[in-house]
Amino acid sequence: MSDKIIELFSSSSQANEQELQAAITNRVAELLESDIELLMSFLYRLDILEADIDFIMNKQSEIPISEGLGKLIFDKQLERKNYREQYKQTPIEGWDGW
Repeated sequence: MSDKIIELFSSSSQANEQELQAAITNRVAELLESDIELLMSFLYRLDILEADIDFIMNKQSEIPISEGLGKLIFDKQLERKNYREQYKQTPIEGWDGW
């Protein structure tokens, strides 16, 4: 989505959750203003449930939409990261010889 967000997720230094969520929320707010179709495309590609998106955008009013969608994105990325760590594959011995 944004170079800063990608850098925060992939950096070796641990960025705190609040900083990551703020960066994602800011980018979501920008896309809500300028290119909602692109935002929806990102949400689809991240496999965020349509029911969750609908709830944030239409049925709740306690938090701003950008913050709610940002939280959904953050949670999904955290879930993916944890899944990768849980099922990490060890390199195949001798694979470099091919």
